[in-house]
Parts: sequence; C-alpha cells; structure tokens
Amino acid sequence: MKAINTFVITGVILISGCAYNTAPYGASVANVTKIKATKIKAVSVAPFTSSAPGNSTITCRAAGPVTVKPSFESYIQGAFIDELKLASSYDPDSKVVISGKLESIDFSSGMTGGNWSISLTVANNISQSFTTKSTYPFSGSFVADKACQEVAQAFSPAVQKLIEDVVSNPQFATLTD
Repeated sequence: MKAINTFVITGVILISGCAYNTAPYGASVANVTKIKATKIKAVSVAPFTSSAPGNSTITCRAAGPVTVKPSFESYIQGAFIDELKLASSYDPDSKVVISGKLESIDFSSGMTGGNWSISLTVANNISQSFTTKSTYPFSGSFVADKACQEVAQAFSPAVQKLIEDVVSNPQFATLTD
C-alpha cells in the first residue's frame, strides 16, 4: 500500500508541474540613495494598474508558471513604496500622488541567458508622465527547471533595476514638483 501511495504522489507531482515563486521584494540601497539625491518632496502613491490587471503568473517553458504575489503591478507598487519610505520620501497624505501603469512584463529564459523586460508608465496627479522600459539580464540554463528557477530568482532584482531606471530619469523629479 505504501508503494502505491508513493507512486500516486509522484504521479501527481509530475502531472501538475512546478510553480516557481518569486521572492519578497528587498529594497536597494542604491535606489534609496538615488531617491534621496533627487531631493524630491514626499509623495503619496496611488494603486498601480496594468494592461493585464491582476496577472500574477507567466508560464516558463513547459515547466510551470513563474508566480508573484499578489500581482505584478501590486508587487511593483509595493516595491516602489518601500524604496520611497526608506528614502524618507513617502507621505500617504501628500498632495502629490504618483501612479504607475504596468504596460508590459515578460521574460525570456534561454539556454545561455535570459532577461526580464518591464515597461512602466509613471505619472502624477496633474497629468505629467513618462514611460520607462527596463531590461534585467540573468543567467540561463538548458534544463527547464533550472532556467525557470533563475527566472523567479531574478524577478526581485529586475524590479530593483526598474525602480533604478525610473528614479534615474530626470523626469522623475519633475513629477514631484
């Protein structure tokens, strides 16, 4: 009976595939330093939107989904707020409200390398905006399981790079005036 249970469990695992979960966001010291250097006024952040609202998974090869919680746009919004808080540039009651729209998000997971590609439009509450297209490269693998693990592990640093690209853009400081 024990052998049958082991066989059934193994079969279920093989049929269901694997899920590759991204790690919680970790703020970047470099991003916090860049935000402080802009000397922006403290801002509020509106909920981020997306061209694919609520999407939290992208299939990786035939190995299974790469999953973020709760959604790509919410993860990026939370990361942005974390960076602003650490830079003492966040005030939920500020009259200056920054919003974001996730225009696109995707990755490639090749045999020798991969990358996350993220496009985000950042705007303020007086209709000023700009779009940042960010690419974050990472190592790849011939083996699907290893490659998809790389994709999931690279997501948090890819979001750090996206935020770096946003706050490094000279238009970012003008959104907060």
